[in-house]
Amino acid sequence: MKIHKKSVLLFLCFVGIQLVVLSKSTIAQPYSQIKLDLKRVPWTQLSYRINKLSVEVNAQVQLASLPAAEVEAALIKSPQGDPIEVWLPESNRISVYYNVNPIFLSPVKTINHVWFNPQDATALGRIRQRRGKEDFKKVYRFTEQGVFRHRREPKDQQEIPLEPEKWTDVKDTFYAYDLAQLGCPNITERTVLIYIASAAELSKSMSPLSFCVFGRRQLFHVRLKPEGIHPIKVDFIEKSQQGEMRRQGKVEVLKIALEVQPLASDLDKVEDFSFLGFQENIAIYIDPLAGLPVQISGIISKVGNVTIKLAEVRLR
Repeated sequence: MKIHKKSVLLFLCFVGIQLVVLSKSTIAQPYSQIKLDLKRVPWTQLSYRINKLSVEVNAQVQLASLPAAEVEAALIKSPQGDPIEVWLPESNRISVYYNVNPIFLSPVKTINHVWFNPQDATALGRIRQRRGKEDFKKVYRFTEQGVFRHRREPKDQQEIPLEPEKWTDVKDTFYAYDLAQLGCPNITERTVLIYIASAAELSKSMSPLSFCVFGRRQLFHVRLKPEGIHPIKVDFIEKSQQGEMRRQGKVEVLKIALEVQPLASDLDKVEDFSFLGFQENIAIYIDPLAGLPVQISGIISKVGNVTIKLAEVRLR
């Protein structure tokens, strides 16, 4: 009888170990390791806007390829961690100029610059600056062990009108993470998701693409999930070397939903994920023939459901 009990215990221990190993391997390998192609991205600038009764939203996205030396010069030094190496011979910079003008609130202007490697979307550095509400300028450097942030804010009301370099409330922080433990092959940044949606070869039948994405202070598991073809109306100006053309009518677009889950961190409170001002139910609509993200929708805090449509695109 004792032998039987020992056998049962050994069997249960073995099963438990196998489940733990399986669980760890499942956690360690949920992320996509695809090779993105800059040549699939036809645009260098996207302009979105919407006018509702309660809010006016304008977002301009710019994409540029820069020599590695220029990117290195733009990145700040981190006092700890091994900095992510810049891709040779060129890396990319994506910039977003985002203006929200609510009818009953003060307008808020935000500028984001993110430097990243084009083939796998690995983030290198970032600058975030906001004016109009809780003003700040934050400069980041991505490393293998975490993200270093240099934050500057106005000390008082008298400093708010000054240039950010003259603000005197300064603080440095390092947001540490363990990539091996989290199973992340690399870290990208939330703004770069619009580049990924254009540079990846997406289709309605493919499995979701998964990435480790750094938000403001922590990492998220973000899945780009195809959710079928949808007809939508478009009306935008297309600019190219050949001139300008107005695109109007209905197009069949692929809906890419963003499924977001926070990853483990040392923060006391999980932060809210945000992409171009949207916090929930975020979706990017891609015209698969033109390779253009023609529409973005989701919920904006204190505003509600919002859909911004492409108003203008500048092609390569």
